[in-house]
Parts: sequence; C-alpha cells; structure tokens
Amino acid sequence: MAITDEPPLITVTNPVTYFRRFWAKVIGNEGMELKITIKPLTTIFGIALLGTIALGVGEFAIPEGYTIPFIKFSGYPSPIPTTPAEIWKETGFTGKLQYSEAENRFFLITTSSEAISLEIPKNLDLTTLVGKRIFAVGEYNKPIRLLKVTDAKDLEVLPKTAVPIPTVEPTSSPSTPSAEITPESTPLDILESEL
Repeated sequence: MAITDEPPLITVTNPVTYFRRFWAKVIGNEGMELKITIKPLTTIFGIALLGTIALGVGEFAIPEGYTIPFIKFSGYPSPIPTTPAEIWKETGFTGKLQYSEAENRFFLITTSSEAISLEIPKNLDLTTLVGKRIFAVGEYNKPIRLLKVTDAKDLEVLPKTAVPIPTVEPTSSPSTPSAEITPESTPLDILESEL
C-alpha cells in the first residue's frame, strides 16, 4: 500500500487574503464595453432626424390628455387677438367741451367735428368749463374714442377762436459770386483774387 498525501483535516485561511483576492476578482471584471457600429445610411438618417428636431422643422403631435412621463407639454400657443380696447396712447386734444345729461358724460368736440368722450376723476368739476374751448391731455383709445383725463392740470382753457401764429416766409438773398477752385489754383491764389 502506498502512502498517499491526504488532505489536511482543518484548513485555516487568512480572511484578509481571502477578501483581497475577492476584491481583485470584482475589480478585474468591472467596467463597461460599448461598441457602436454606424453605417452610412444610418448616419444620414440620424443627422437628418437630429437636424429637424434641433431646428424646429419637425413637430410632434401629442393628442389632448395624453401624457408622457418625462416630457412636459403645455400645448401649442393659441393666438390671442388683441382687442382694440387695449390700445392706449398718451395724447392731447383741443375742442369745445360739451355735457350730455342723458349719459351724464362730458364730451370734447374737436375742430374736425369729432366727439371724444372724456373720463375724468370724480374730484374734478368741469361744469364751469362747458361751452368753452379747452385743451385736454390724457390716455386716448382711438377705437372707442375715449380720453382718460387723470388730473386737473391736464386741462387748459383756450381762447374762443384759434389764433394763427404769424410766420415769416424766407426771402431769397442775392448770392455773392465766389472764386472757383480749379486744380491749378492754390489757396493763396484764391485768397488774392478775393482781395
């Protein structure tokens, strides 16, 4: 009978060595390998798709009520028409002040016979100015012909008739002959000819 090596009855291993070898196996297999194979037709299609999305040529229609978890879609902007009532501009008008008892409202009759409704502050009394020619300044809305007067200093009483401002028409004065400049002449020659 031959003597054979028998395995030991008790095997003692070092836990530090065991953990170090385990960690080397884990780290040795760690990482990611990524292979991408791009063919010419795939490249052209991908560039065209990305280009249309980036430049906004392509639109994605999402039905009402349908949601995609990672895309926030607020809908297409609907065009909001601007109403004429929203157009106000700062301006002034001259005209004759009138009062309508039926509407309890003041009007300004301009020189072009246009009636402009005045909206005035409650603390301002215009009854003493009715029938007089005034200058009113405020915010004007042309479509509804309303002038909002904000302050009493925005009103000014004018003369009953418009006074034309005299203007002087320019008259032509006789021109004085001047020396001609030629390529051969020098500034000194021109100065001597004027003396």
